[in-house]
Amino acid sequence: MLEDLDDAVHQAETDHRCQYQAGHEGPHVCLAQSQDRPDGTSTAWWATWPSPDDTGYRLAVLPECPATAAHLNDDGLCLNPAGHPGDHRW
Repeated sequence: MLEDLDDAVHQAETDHRCQYQAGHEGPHVCLAQSQDRPDGTSTAWWATWPSPDDTGYRLAVLPECPATAAHLNDDGLCLNPAGHPGDHRW
């Protein structure tokens, strides 16, 4: 489903590692897919676990962290969802 989205950026993976700093509280998260459209809009799909009913992964569309800095990824962006725990990471 994630690879078949219009304007999908990534190849979907079946194994996910949490992107947050080790020892964080709350659910784990991993960017599962991005949609980057020609008009400049985008959608970020995140895999989160454990889900509220503890049945495994849940896919959620969440806003991306607005932090920018030279030490982040090549585009200077934090690649975590907005409001994430811990440091900004890429």
